[in-house]
Amino acid sequence: MSNFADVLDTLVPLVGGMAVEKAKEEINKIAEDADDPTKQIVFTLMAEAVGELGESGLDIAEAEIKRLLNGRPADLDWASPRTASDAVALLQNAERSRKKKAKAAIEKAGKVFGAIGAVFFKAAVKGAF
Repeated sequence: MSNFADVLDTLVPLVGGMAVEKAKEEINKIAEDADDPTKQIVFTLMAEAVGELGESGLDIAEAEIKRLLNGRPADLDWASPRTASDAVALLQNAERSRKKKAKAAIEKAGKVFGAIGAVFFKAAVKGAF
């Protein structure tokens, strides 16, 4: 586990021990995919969307990622230029196996987000990668 665990431990008085333990558990689920570039770009896009657009960013990111996977242009103006460029390169002309990985990452990100909320989601992705 990386330094993000120490940061989460400092939040115990504010959010309670159970919430922090749940957050650590969910962050570890994301970290399991840290070596897969397709899943990493999906998680990064979703984290940046949540950071820029709030909770609705998750749905927006999902829709734009699906546009890329269908070979269509996407509106990624909320993402950093580097992330947007990497996403287009990885996803727009992705082969079938990469598309399956991206869709699995979208589903996983949604579950993690639901479990730990917006505050921890962006930190979770940054800590995992």
